[in-house]
Order: sequence, then structure tokens, then C-alpha cells
Amino acid sequence: MNTTKTRTFFPLVVLCSVLLLGVIGCSRTGTITGTVKYDGKPVAVGIIQFIPEKGKAISADIADGEYTAKGVAAGPCTVTVSTKVAEDTAKTLPKGDQVGPGITPGAGGGAGAGGGAGAGGGGKNAPNIEEKTKDKKPGMPGDAELKEKKTENERYKRLVPVPAKYGDPEEAKKNPDQNFTVKAGSNEFNLDLPKVESAGGQKPKKK
Repeated sequence: MNTTKTRTFFPLVVLCSVLLLGVIGCSRTGTITGTVKYDGKPVAVGIIQFIPEKGKAISADIADGEYTAKGVAAGPCTVTVSTKVAEDTAKTLPKGDQVGPGITPGAGGGAGAGGGAGAGGGGKNAPNIEEKTKDKKPGMPGDAELKEKKTENERYKRLVPVPAKYGDPEEAKKNPDQNFTVKAGSNEFNLDLPKVESAGGQKPKKK
């Protein structure tokens, strides 16, 4: 009787242990928050990537020098920072105060108002509309999206390109500041990358 119970109980203990170890193994990841600076100034927009020795690489967006990376495998990892995609995106942004293709803050209905002014003075109705709506709750549909887009575009305008060497994993491995050991749970990692002087800007020494 006791022998039968022992034979039944032992496999259950082994199975529970295996399942428990599996759960623990799956949970050995960390969430990393921190700041990224280049030459002492926050990186306005870019990508930070954590490349662990074991596990998949995790990328996170940098906005005004801050980031949050989730699900990074615990253990040693190499950290890269790149603004290449942001630089390419910045080249495609509209000029001036526009916040998107064909969108200008405060220009809603501008074409209709302009046409009205030329055909019967429709533009004179604008002040009356403002009077009628000023006491209503602020915020028109799409206002939040426009504001967010404008804020994002402002980041691109303040973008200072980070040298490509900081985005190269092989180069990053050589830099102690770009190597970090992640622990399971919450982590903080702040990175301040020193300025790289352009080789083209150095004057040759006189002989």
C-alpha cells in the first residue's frame, strides 16, 4: 500500500518540479528603463537595442532621451544606439509648422473660408463661429493626434545624429559603457555616449 503511494507520488513531484522550473525559466526576463544621451544631450529620437548573449535582441524607441525595453533576457548583453532610421524619416517631413502631409495647424476649413470670402464674404462668419463654440468643451476630433504628431515632428527637428559606431554590435562589444548585465525584473540603465570627432574635420599636422 505504502509502496504504491510512493510510486505514484514520486512522478508527480518530478512533473511539478519540471513545470516549476519551466515557469521560472520563462520569467527570467527584465524590463529596462533609462535615458540615452549623446555628448551630454538627450537623444531626441532613435532606437536602443539590447542584444543578450542568450536570447533574442529587443529594441525600444527613444523619445526625448527616454526609453523602456521589455522582455530582455536576463544576463550579459550588448547595447546599441542608432538614429539612422530617424535621420531618414526626418528628411521626409514637411517644412515649416506642418505636422503631416497637407496638414497645417489651424488650417481646418481654410479653403472653404477663403472661397467664401471671395464669394459673398463667407469668411466674415468665422468670428461668430468662435463666439458660439468658445464656451463648449475644448478638443475637436483629431486634435490629440495632431498634437502628438506635432510633438513627434519637433523631436525630429531637434535630432542630432549619433555616430554609426554606436549602432554597430561589434564596436559596442568593445565599449564597456555599452555592455550591461540584465537581471530578472526591473532594471535601470542610463547611457551617455561621448562625442565622436569627425576625422574629416581634423587638420593634418605640419611637418
